Amino acid sequence: MAKAKSKAGIPPEQLKKCHAIIHTAAVATGAAGAIPIPVADTLPITAAQVTMVVALGKIFDLPIGKTVAKSIVPLAVTKGAGFYVFRQLVKLIPKAGSIIGAATAVAMTEGLGWIVADDFYRISKGEEPEDILAAVDDIQKAGIMEQNEA
Repeated sequence: MAKAKSKAGIPPEQLKKCHAIIHTAAVATGAAGAIPIPVADTLPITAAQVTMVVALGKIFDLPIGKTVAKSIVPLAVTKGAGFYVFRQLVKLIPKAGSIIGAATAVAMTEGLGWIVADDFYRISKGEEPEDILAAVDDIQKAGIMEQNEA
């Protein structure tokens, strides 16, 4: 079983940048999650999370491109598939559905952001990540090959 994620090891300057990136993405996904139409929030939420993953990679000098980030986000979201279905179904409830959809999107993005930040920090220190689904080698290789992608 993986240990609980800790922000304690991340240096303060990097931690501050992580907070800004993760919270900005969470606000964006919350706004998208409030869209009262089922499934209409999927693309904007995914886009915000992909952008967040790429930006977090930059903080830790990991050249994570959009292609790699696009592979990380669905894997993490798949782990929370029940939340996705729940978020879509509650949108059928006027007003309350939008609030619940937004709150769920924010929570999922915050969780994903801190998991990625912790694992990227570990990778940057030469340690094994805990949650990026054992794809470290592939992520690093693909990220390096994507340096020219922008």
